[in-house]
Parts: sequence; C-alpha cells; structure tokens
Amino acid sequence: MDYSGELFERTGKEAPAAGAQEQHGGMRSVQNLEAIINEGLRVALLEKTPDQSLVVLLEHLGKALNGERTYIFEQNADGGDDNTYEWTADGVEPEIENLQNVPSEVCASWYRKFRVSKHIVIESLEDIRDTDPLQYENLKRQNVHSLVVVPLYDGKNIIGFYGVDNPPVKSMEYASNILQTAAYFIVSSLKRRNLFRELQKRSYNVLHALSVDYLGIYQVNLDTGECEVYRSSGRLGVDWAAEFQDGYPAAMERYISKYVVPRDQERLRTATKRDHVLAQLRTKKKFSVRYQVKDSSSGLKHLEIHFSATEGTEDQSDAIFAQRDINAVVEQEEKYKLEARQSLEDILEGARTGIWTIELEDGCPPRMYADRTMRILLGVPDEIGPEECYRRWFERVEPDYVEMVQEAVRQILETGRAEVIYPWNHPKLGKIYVRCGGVPDKSFKKPGACLNGYHQDITETMVTRKKQEQSIMELLERVRRANSAKSEFLSHMSHDLRTPINGILGMLAILEKSQDDPERQRACRRDIRVSTEHLLSLVNDVLQVSRLESGRPAAVEAPLDLRAAVKDCVTILSPLAGERGIHLELEESGLLHNRVIGNPLHLKQIMMNVIDNALRYNRPHGSVLVRVEETAFQNGTASYHFTVKDTGIGIGEEFKKHIFEPFTQEHQDARTNYNGVGLGMSIVKKLVDQMKGTVEVDSQVGKGSVVQITLPIRVDEAWSEQPAPEDREEPESIAGMRVLLVEDNAINCEIVEYILKDAGAEVTTANDGKAAVDAFTAAAPGTFDCVLMDLMMPVMSGYEAARVIRGLNRADAKTVPIIALSANAFEEDVALAKDAGMNEHLAKPVDIRKMFQVMNRLRRV
Repeated sequence: MDYSGELFERTGKEAPAAGAQEQHGGMRSVQNLEAIINEGLRVALLEKTPDQSLVVLLEHLGKALNGERTYIFEQNADGGDDNTYEWTADGVEPEIENLQNVPSEVCASWYRKFRVSKHIVIESLEDIRDTDPLQYENLKRQNVHSLVVVPLYDGKNIIGFYGVDNPPVKSMEYASNILQTAAYFIVSSLKRRNLFRELQKRSYNVLHALSVDYLGIYQVNLDTGECEVYRSSGRLGVDWAAEFQDGYPAAMERYISKYVVPRDQERLRTATKRDHVLAQLRTKKKFSVRYQVKDSSSGLKHLEIHFSATEGTEDQSDAIFAQRDINAVVEQEEKYKLEARQSLEDILEGARTGIWTIELEDGCPPRMYADRTMRILLGVPDEIGPEECYRRWFERVEPDYVEMVQEAVRQILETGRAEVIYPWNHPKLGKIYVRCGGVPDKSFKKPGACLNGYHQDITETMVTRKKQEQSIMELLERVRRANSAKSEFLSHMSHDLRTPINGILGMLAILEKSQDDPERQRACRRDIRVSTEHLLSLVNDVLQVSRLESGRPAAVEAPLDLRAAVKDCVTILSPLAGERGIHLELEESGLLHNRVIGNPLHLKQIMMNVIDNALRYNRPHGSVLVRVEETAFQNGTASYHFTVKDTGIGIGEEFKKHIFEPFTQEHQDARTNYNGVGLGMSIVKKLVDQMKGTVEVDSQVGKGSVVQITLPIRVDEAWSEQPAPEDREEPESIAGMRVLLVEDNAINCEIVEYILKDAGAEVTTANDGKAAVDAFTAAAPGTFDCVLMDLMMPVMSGYEAARVIRGLNRADAKTVPIIALSANAFEEDVALAKDAGMNEHLAKPVDIRKMFQVMNRLRRV
C-alpha cells in the first residue's frame, strides 16, 4: 500500500534554491498535500466500518508524516479525554491503554489554545517544561519530544483532538496542514461511528424487548400456512405451528371461536382476514388489533395481535405474526384516565373553576347542569335539579350586571365565544367576583340553544389587583415626591454651590484691587480658603450619600483606638467651636475595652457629622457635650453608647420625622451661613444602619438636641496592651528631589509644579500616561526619585502607565515610588491604584503637607 512517504520525502530532499522555492515550492507542497490526503481518504473509504476507516487513516498519516505515533483523543462524559484510536510505528510502544480518562487539567492549556488558533506545534518538549508542567510530564512519559495536534470540531464545539508524535522537525508545518485537512473526515467518521453504534444498540434493544414482551412471534405464509416460530410461550395454550398446518384461515377461526370473548370476535375476524392483512401491510407495513380473551388459568385477559411486513410481502403472502400480553398496559391506561379525570376535577376545584352546561330549549325553563366544583361554587346541594340550579345562579347575579351577563350570552351565540366578569352574591361567602365564559354546543339537537362554559371565583385576584393598583398609586406618589425633592435639591445645590463660588470670585476681585494692602489680601486669601473648603465639603457629602445609596460595601475593618478616634473628631472641630464661642467637651465614661476592630472612617464620619450639626445649629456661647460609654460586653462584642448633647436651636416635632432624609433642613435661611445641603444626618443614619446600630434624636425647639447612637463593635482582644510607640514625624523637606509630574490638566500641572519647585524639587512634566512612560524610559536609571501620577488621562491612563513602568526591564522600574494624585477618591479607586503598582493614593485637592510627607517616606535611600 502506498502511504505517500516518497512524496513526503521528495518534498524535503528536492527543495529548490531560495528563489525557485518561492515560485514553485508552494505549488508542489499543495500537490503533495492533496496527493497524500486523497490517497489516505481513498484507502480509508474502502473499509466497511467507520472504526476500520479511522484506524487505516491514522496508519496512512503516520507513515506519510514519518511519525512514531498517530492518535485520536475524544472528550468523555466526565470531562476527561480518552485515547480512542492509535497507530504506532514499528518498535514504538502503544500507549492507548494508558491514556484513558486523562484528567481534564492535563490538556486544559491545549483546549484554551484551540479556541484562538487552529493547531498546536511543539518542536521540542523542553519548550513547555515551565509553561505547561502537567502536559510536559504526560508527554515525557510517552517518550514524545515533538508533536503536532489539531482540534476536532463538531460544528462550533470541540469534541477532541488528533495528531502525530515525533515527526521530523523540518516537516512540522507540512504535518499541521495535512492533519487540518483530514480533520473534517475524522469528525465525519466519528459521527458515522456514533450513529452506527446507536443503531446497533437500538436493534438490540428492539429484539430484546420483543423477546421479553411478546408471548409468541412467528413468520407465517398466509396462503400455505407454513409457519416459522421465533418465540412461543406456553401461557397462550396454542401451538400455532400445528394450528397453521390446516391453513391460516382455519387456524384463525378456531382460535377466535375458542379463546376470544364474544363482543370482540367479529371485529377480530374482520381485522385478521388474509386479504385485509395483506392490504394493510402493503400500505402501512404494520398494524395491530386489541381484543379480550376468555377467562383462563394463565391469567391472560387483554391481548394484542401484531402483523408486520417482511421483504417478501409485496410479492408473496409472508408476514410476521405476533401476540402480546397488554393487560398491564390496558389497566394502566384505565388508571391514567381515572387519575386524569380526578386530577382535572382537583385542578378545577383548586383553581375555583366550575364547568357548566346551560340548555335554553324553546318552551322550557333554562336548565343548568353543574359539575362538582360548580355546585360548590354556587353553594347548592348535589341533588338539586337543573332548573333550580339555573335559577339560584341567575337570581344572585348583581342587579347592575344582569344586562352585561345577558349580552355575553348573546355574544356566545353570535360570535362563538365570550367572557364576562361580574360580582355574584354567594349564599355563605357574600359578595364574590366571577369570571364566566363559554362556547355554543353545536351538537345540541333540540330546538333552542345550548352553551358549555366555566365559572371561576376570582375574588382573590380582584382584591390583589386593587391592592396592586393602590400600591401603584402610592408608588406614583412617592415618585412625585422624589421628583419634587430632586427639584428642591437642585435648587438648594444651585444656591449652595453658587454661594461659595460667588465668594471666591468676589475675593479674587478684591485681591486684584488691593495690591498695596497686605492685610486685606491675607483676609481675602483666608476667606477664599474657607469658601473652597466648604465647597469641597458639599461635594464630599453628596458623593457619600450616593455611595451609601448604591449599596457599596463598607470598608475593610481594621484595629482602632476608640478613645483616640472620638478625641480626633473633637480636636478637628474645636477650631469651629472656638470661632463660634461654643464650649465643646468630651467625656469618657467607663470604656473597659478601648481597642476594637471596626471601620475607623465610618465611625469618624458619624461622630463628625453629629458634632458638626451640634456646633452649627447652636447658640452663641452655648455648649456641646460628647459622651462615650460602654454599656455591655458579650461574646467578644461590646455595645458602645455615643451621646452628643447641645444647647442649640432645637428641632420641631414635624421636622424630626424627616431628619434622616437627604437634602432636608428645617431652617432654609441657615443656608446663608454655609450650613450645607442637609446630608449630614442622612449619612449618619445610613452608616449606623450599615454598622447594625441605632440612632435616636430627642430635641425641643429653643432648648437643644440630644443625639444618641448605639453601635456593636468587636473588641480586639489580641491587641497588645502595651502602648504603641509614637509615630516618628517624617521630615517635610523635598529639596533636591527629582520628580516626574504626570498631569493632563494644564492648571493643575502648573500649580503642583510651582509648589514642588518652590520646595526645592527638580520637576519634569508629562501631559498623559504615554508621555510619562516615554520620559521615564528616555531618562537614565535612577534619574527620578518619585513619580506623581494622575489617573484619568487621554492616550494612556495613569493605571496603564504605572503598569508599563513597573514592567520595564531596568533597575529602578520596580522601586521608583509612584504616587497617585486623583479626584477619584473612593476605596475601590485606591485599590485599583495599588493593583496597578502604585505605592500611595492621594485624593485631590491635594494636601501639600501630606504629599511632602509621603514623598519623603517613600524616597529611596
């Protein structure tokens, strides 16, 4: 047999010179490829079965490609791979027995590659030692040092792969082309094999079923009575082979007269007559007849005769004749019918739907025939007559709906169907709602008309619908209020944002006109800072509420000093208290567990908002008392009670209902003094709820307010009782540092560049991420001591730029400090920056002192 090995060898040995190869090599390669494939397919197609075709094709391809082994792997039901076909060269050990149900993880990398490329070529096994260790060990055990494999697709689904081991390296690409070309034939053969196996399985199942279910199977000549017995059971009590010796008609007549019940005899005689049987088989190829036999000791009752055509039925009188015991089938069918009828009645009763028939015979009172459920729905006894049943139904129709019901009856008669919903007065349940519909009974033979229909109690549906309509109306009202609140919020925000902006613009105008008045300029700068800080506070509050309402998770909990956290809040707000002449006092009462594990940011936000409100809405020379106490401890969790008491203006009873709603303030005139947009207590409520605590407000107009917050916080029992050492103050000088500043906003870039240079730093600027990468790459290693990186930039973002810099092959790429400067200040933004390789994240507007501290801390030694 020619396996095209010579063609393959000529392709390598007779390769022309480079120039000629470009002109003629491709054509010869294609011709050789076609010759090899065509020869392989030809010899494979000569085989009788798909299995033999696949084995022959693998042998042909293996020899044509000078490989040591060709094989097919198919995915199995468990997710692994089975080596289903294999050819090996002389002297090569077969592996098919060792490669069954190969774990999915072994070939997982191959399947991933198949989805992006058409084949896999491994010229040297050592190439995958590190990248694919599982496959490496698998192939090494088989003495494979090179291979080519291609995927097998059934439509868009990969069903396996096939390939060749250890072909000559110079022929790898040629081998992949041959394997890809033959893949379609492989898949087609596998599908034919599966179909062949399925047909074999079905044939076996059919024969097995016949041998089990049939009492007797015979091939009989309807003319001569010649009978061949395939199966015969003693339960029948009939020896058909002997009976048919007198001819088919006589044998069938004796059987029917002796064994079949009288009511089925004539029907069976007609169905089993010779001419009728042959006529049926010529058109239908098979048919059957059911009948019942007389009582017998064998227990047979219901039987079925089957006639099936044979290959000679068209020209001769041969047929397959069989008898089957169908007693269990008949009983099961009767059981199903009874169960279906009972189930239907139960379903209708459960759905509170009754079935009725109304006869409107000319000259007679209307009659209603009701099923079991219908009588229950009408509340009438079983023995009631049809005229009385109709009367009781009709007289309880709500008077205002009688005409509507009568109109529905007319529509049924005119159009063929109708449905109506009306209230009906039940004798026990009172007023209910009924859906009633029907169709005309065209089989009614008497003068007049007859209707068939249903009667369904839909009271619950109607009540639910009314509730839904009420809910929709309430929802619409809430939406209306929400839209109103949104409009009011926009109005408030317009005022609150414009007020500090107007102040900033005004102070800038005064600055320009007071060049010779240093004191006035200092005052203007102070006022500009106050207005700017307030504007930032407004933005932060709005973003915080948006974040909480979006359901974002709380920050990761961390160890914290509860006493220090509350004290920090008081310290931060002390200047505001001093400006307003308010006495701010912190009282710590019985903190048995001071060190806890919680959310420091959220705890401070809660306390800052409450204390800030107490200061802003206080009276001149008033007071604010902050008290913290531990009220309970159980199972590692302590309950802490925070109280903020002020002597302020107080809150009215009506407004207390809305105090935790966003954008609400009781005194709108307070907005003139920069009191915010009414988000503080809304933030407090959401944070307290998130921490599974409670918050209560007790207030009287003119006397002040008391806000009480209870929070369960887990105690950090593992925290060392030794006081933590004081953090060493980092030097703030950045003189001499070489900084790469990356900022796309020209004004922001100018500001930060000025501040850095004013502090003695050397600054190189870049206006996008790509420019930053180019500047860093062009500079000598160690040029920059720090990179200040904006995040949202055109061309290339700060995240991408940081990743590129960290990936550069130079000594300082992994160590140079990269600090994010971004207006994206949420926790997830900080996490994304760290994930991109940045050391720190500073939120805009940048705290200059903090930026210098971070730069110093990260400065390379």
